[in-house]
Amino acid sequence: MKIVKKSAFKPEKHDCVVIPMFKGTNGADFWREFPELEFPARRKKMKGEIGEALACHSLERQRLYLLVGAGRPGSLPDARRLACRVMALLRENRVATALAYFTAPGPYPASYLDTLADYLHLNNYSFDRYKKKKSKFVERIQLVFKQRGAQGGGELRKRAVVLEEVQRVRDLVNEIPATVTPDAMAEAFAASARQHGLKLATWRRKELEKNGMNGLLAVGASSCCEPALLTLRYAPQGARRTVALVGKGITFDAGGLNLKPGNSMEEMKSDMAGAAVVLGVLNAAARLALPVQVTGLAALAENLPGRRAYKPGDVITYANGKTVEIANTDAEGRLVLADALIMAARGKPDMIIELSTLTGAIVTALGDSYAGLFCRSKKLSAALLQAAEASGELLWEMPLPAEYRESIVSKVADLKNANYQGASSIKAGLFLNEFTGKVPFAHIDIAGTAFLGKPNFCLAHEGATGFGVRLLVEFLKNLR
Repeated sequence: MKIVKKSAFKPEKHDCVVIPMFKGTNGADFWREFPELEFPARRKKMKGEIGEALACHSLERQRLYLLVGAGRPGSLPDARRLACRVMALLRENRVATALAYFTAPGPYPASYLDTLADYLHLNNYSFDRYKKKKSKFVERIQLVFKQRGAQGGGELRKRAVVLEEVQRVRDLVNEIPATVTPDAMAEAFAASARQHGLKLATWRRKELEKNGMNGLLAVGASSCCEPALLTLRYAPQGARRTVALVGKGITFDAGGLNLKPGNSMEEMKSDMAGAAVVLGVLNAAARLALPVQVTGLAALAENLPGRRAYKPGDVITYANGKTVEIANTDAEGRLVLADALIMAARGKPDMIIELSTLTGAIVTALGDSYAGLFCRSKKLSAALLQAAEASGELLWEMPLPAEYRESIVSKVADLKNANYQGASSIKAGLFLNEFTGKVPFAHIDIAGTAFLGKPNFCLAHEGATGFGVRLLVEFLKNLR
């Protein structure tokens, strides 16, 4: 879908005119411009609240008009909900081209326009590759502001680049697990390296064994597809900051020998969302020519039962010398991430940011609209929280208390990977922190936000969300 900003109100070129009605709208001015909407809007007692909507076919102008409650002017949360409502109405009415006419006085903050454009794009999506009947999408939306002051269209073109990468990530996460394997992910990374001139290092079984990547080797032992550690690097000339991004890439998680119940496996194709986000961010950084060196590491494996499967009670020795007892084979994400974090720390970046669909406990704590942020660096944490607020990919800061460390200590090894007796999201973060050395480190648990079982307040479709791409691109843009 293409979103453009224009200064002229020319409704005759569009199938539908969308009119956002903000709270506190001056009724006299509003109805003077759109008299045919006054009676039905007053009868419906519209006040500009989010969720209100009125569809009206104007005989005089021979066009569909949608009057939509827009909430508070300049409010980013209201912009997200407005975009979700507008796209639902446009698709419901099978509109191909629309004009959104903002009559309320400006100026509109740049962040408002960014947020609105993002969520219009995000809600013009559904994964229908395997459906005979395909979805109908909106092709073009023109934004017109009655009073000048909103930012120009150049930034919208940059947003479109980021949103294309979000859609790529959503397609990859929504794809069926028979298609998305470690092999397929390795090829996707290789394709990006070729397309954007990035450097890629691919480690499969031989290289993993040589370099002591024993977490990946253990978790992927029972799959017919070898595990992999991929390192994709974007290194522009003159970059003054270096960032390592690490993503969990369990392309299917059956739980290993601690087999999941059947209904808990339905969404486990999404357990590679962290690795997919890393790929999307590297692509966006290269396409936008961000002045930051970014290294992305993806730890890829399938966690399956079988005669070669690793077992509860096994002990893994990592490349940094630490040993880990396997208390539960369904706590596999932290085992493969440990390998990737060791390698990321060896590169001595300025910081490491890791994303993973790691714990069900974070879903219980924060639901599907906030990801958990675990970070001991106040500077890194503050920058990520600022990027989260601006992008709409929200984070909630969680503690990493040293007092809880004793819960992750094993009786037979240095650490154990599960059976922490409560606060499992926090203790999983403490486990990962053991493998990052002294590099400032942020762990983002996206288990609740990466894949929706049902629509939420700002996304109208279940499935993959691409959560993390916009957040991290915003973070990298602002990095100084």
